[in-house]
Amino acid sequence: MTAIRRVWGRAQEVTVKITAAPPGAASFLPGEVVRGLVLVDLVGSVDEGDEVRIDCSALDKNLGTGGYATVLATATLPADNVVKNGHIVKARYMPHQHIVQSVEEPDSEYHEVLANAGSLDSVPVIAADLHSSVPAVVAGIRTVQPDARIVYVWDDTAALPLAFSMAVSKMKENSELTATITSGQSFGGDLEAASMPSALLAARHVAHADYIVVAQGPGNLGTATKWGFSGTAVAQVLHVAHALGGTPLPVVRASQADPRAEHRGISHHSLSVLNDLVLIPLRVAVPTLSALALPRGVEASFEHDVSALQLRHEVDTVDGQACLDALEKTTVPLRTMGRSASEDGLAFAVASAVGIFAAKLKS
Repeated sequence: MTAIRRVWGRAQEVTVKITAAPPGAASFLPGEVVRGLVLVDLVGSVDEGDEVRIDCSALDKNLGTGGYATVLATATLPADNVVKNGHIVKARYMPHQHIVQSVEEPDSEYHEVLANAGSLDSVPVIAADLHSSVPAVVAGIRTVQPDARIVYVWDDTAALPLAFSMAVSKMKENSELTATITSGQSFGGDLEAASMPSALLAARHVAHADYIVVAQGPGNLGTATKWGFSGTAVAQVLHVAHALGGTPLPVVRASQADPRAEHRGISHHSLSVLNDLVLIPLRVAVPTLSALALPRGVEASFEHDVSALQLRHEVDTVDGQACLDALEKTTVPLRTMGRSASEDGLAFAVASAVGIFAAKLKS
């Protein structure tokens, strides 16, 4: 390990020079230099000069958010970091399975609270299928209600370790997020939850959320089929929020610059989930378009897609300029699929629109 590039939360980004490769390896051979990710809770921290064992499969596949070699082990393994109380195993039966105390279990100080919690008390539950939407949603809320208690629930359909996200670490540091909760197999939040219903109830009754934002971590999955993508989990979140007495609000995925036609305007992923998978009528907030200066074809596509949503849901509009103004107040870089807010403003304006709408709905 030749250098520590940067540190955030419980993660380290390092530079690693490969000194040995498995027999038969065709790539990532001795002498090559790669960037690596260290999850401190799983393998301990590292220092310059340490020997480490790495996995390069994500690099070999040229994955975007997975573009790190992951550090599997150091020369000297850290002592098992098993919690005194708690027996919930996250990333179960993986080599780096992680034992935590969940917010619900009997030896948790919050067990009785969760045992008796049954309602979200109409709190807005904002569900997005891209991690990159979260800062924009939060910015939209805080534009209207600066002192809001916003809790982020990280689901388990993409990256499992919350420590992977530099954006979440920075937003916690800046008090933009009041708390984080990792649900299902994901781990590393301020609170751990065994399921999405428990995570939402913990957000409300333990973290006292005014607003709950739910999204996967970095590394969303897609297969170029209608249902083979990780964002289908949004439907579950919306249904659970409705069943528990919350106010479910979806963030549509949209783009003005995606090279793939099916994602320009409103993404076919969002249309599939909201029109074919969701079983309840929703209020769907979108920005007005005049301030966004969209290419003509994208604007027409977006308006067509909104009309399709209106067959099942009530569509509310939020002033587009207000959505763009909210994005100026984010404290973390806005990037989606490698594109910035200046390159793909629509992708983030749709997210801040939902935040603004939720805050005005609640006020």
